[in-house]
Amino acid sequence: MARQSIVVIGTGWAGFTLAQKLDDKKFNITIISPETTSPYTPLLASAACGLYDFSLAEESIRRKSKSFKLIKAYVDDIDLDKKICFCRPEFKALADQKFETPYDYVFIAPGCTNQTFDTPGVAEHALFVRNVHDAMAVRKRLGDILEMASLPMKTVQEQRDLLHIVVVGGGPTGVEITAEMYDLIHDDFSKLYPDLNGKITIAIHDVAANILTAFEASLSEYALQSFTKRDVAIKTGSHITKVEADCLYTKEDGRIPCGMLIWATGNKQVPLVDGLPVLKSAHLPRILTDNRLHVLRPDGSVVDSAYALGDAADVQGGELPTTAEVACQKAEYLAGVFNHNSWDEPFAYSQRSIIAYIGQYDGVVMGKTHWEGPRAWLAWRSKNLLWTRNWKKKILISMNWFLNYFYGKEVARI
Repeated sequence: MARQSIVVIGTGWAGFTLAQKLDDKKFNITIISPETTSPYTPLLASAACGLYDFSLAEESIRRKSKSFKLIKAYVDDIDLDKKICFCRPEFKALADQKFETPYDYVFIAPGCTNQTFDTPGVAEHALFVRNVHDAMAVRKRLGDILEMASLPMKTVQEQRDLLHIVVVGGGPTGVEITAEMYDLIHDDFSKLYPDLNGKITIAIHDVAANILTAFEASLSEYALQSFTKRDVAIKTGSHITKVEADCLYTKEDGRIPCGMLIWATGNKQVPLVDGLPVLKSAHLPRILTDNRLHVLRPDGSVVDSAYALGDAADVQGGELPTTAEVACQKAEYLAGVFNHNSWDEPFAYSQRSIIAYIGQYDGVVMGKTHWEGPRAWLAWRSKNLLWTRNWKKKILISMNWFLNYFYGKEVARI
């Protein structure tokens, strides 16, 4: 009997987990994605700020122990009735050589892209923190502005303008990149660049009334107060109207010079999801599924051969967050169902504690109980290790933490 074919679209948390968990002896599996690696998104801020080598913040999709086909391409459209994916190579020189990939089942998990709200200049001048390439760009830009500010012809005001770092977005990503950058500047660069002490500043801008709004109010307030005590400016209710190479503009403060702007404001759907004729949520919008993760048509009927998960999808009536935890749990559920051909139980999300690092061995944790301080920082470090999918990387990350403690971060020694 011929094996059924499964196409997995995407290599984020959901796609990668499916690729590793699905039984490759039972199914012919094809992974289609423009990326051949999967980033450990909770580790990107740490990698950008020198805690460890960038290779530790991502995982290769290909495995000697797994038998599947990986195609580096985009899926532009899906014919849900004929069961065909319409694809385009990721390589610009081959973009016009389109091809089709048929399937018996398709798992739609293309992830999201950066939400810029069409703010002029963001795409051209802002940095992001979605993958290892982004983290590399952040590290390089940070080094560049420090070296430029150290040039002898720079005035004090020019130095301050260059060394003003703006992070747009007060969610966990924005808060953690701010925290890691503050630690690097405070613990390492203050000694390496003594002439620039007191001239490096960081500000978080967010349109919301507070930071970490997904957390309980007392934890959000604790984080705000912790940053404020360390002279990290928190600009809530900030409406950014334009970004240029050396500044941003807000409705409230007008022109604000800066040497680096990191944009961490949330998600926007990829063109594939926008164009699919399926039922979608009002917010974002995301593909809606039933509680067994089948894609729903606009009339609410089920597409038996199509499933959606990750940031691109939500369970109808569930309103689940766009987190790695949700993506992994959905992928593990579907892999278990297909491997064992068991549809007895619907998908049920198990809420885990959410953690954010806020700098200087401090953090906040929200779960069955809430807490903050050094214990929360330890919980955050421990969870970072849990996200890592192989023991080699767990050991190397732990060794890097140990070596950094005694010898300083690698980026600070270059």
